Amino acid sequence: MILIEEYARLLGYPPGKPLEGAVLARAEQASAWYERNGRPRVLVRDSVAAITAGAEVEEAIARRWKEDRVDEAYFLDRFAAGVVEHLARSIGVSPGSQGWEIERQVELMKLLGAEAPVELLPSGMLKPVNSLLALVTGGSTTCSKCDFRCGFRRTA
Repeated sequence: MILIEEYARLLGYPPGKPLEGAVLARAEQASAWYERNGRPRVLVRDSVAAITAGAEVEEAIARRWKEDRVDEAYFLDRFAAGVVEHLARSIGVSPGSQGWEIERQVELMKLLGAEAPVELLPSGMLKPVNSLLALVTGGSTTCSKCDFRCGFRRTA
């Protein structure tokens, strides 16, 4: 579903450093959980896309935090982020990236309507957490203006 190099980046690993040992085992565990239980969703309407890794994964992450299984929660959360980035890679541009104000999400949500698989909270966050809105352009969504290892970049 997502490249191991991209997953390593989302886990905070330096470029080119492979996952191994217990870290690789946790990564594989998260991937297997998502393969069995994940329900990513994409809705496109009027050139606007809502992309989410799904409420199921958000609930599973919250359960793991409450059970003090912090490492499992973290690995599953980062995997869900990778799923959303993977799905968004060729769709378009998102508010909060490439100089586009995050406040523009309000306009995109209006275009999506009530059927959107995500909710825009008053704080500006989306629910489920590992979700994003995008304007469909069909072009690359990789920023070429810097070489920083930014959490918003969609390629390793």
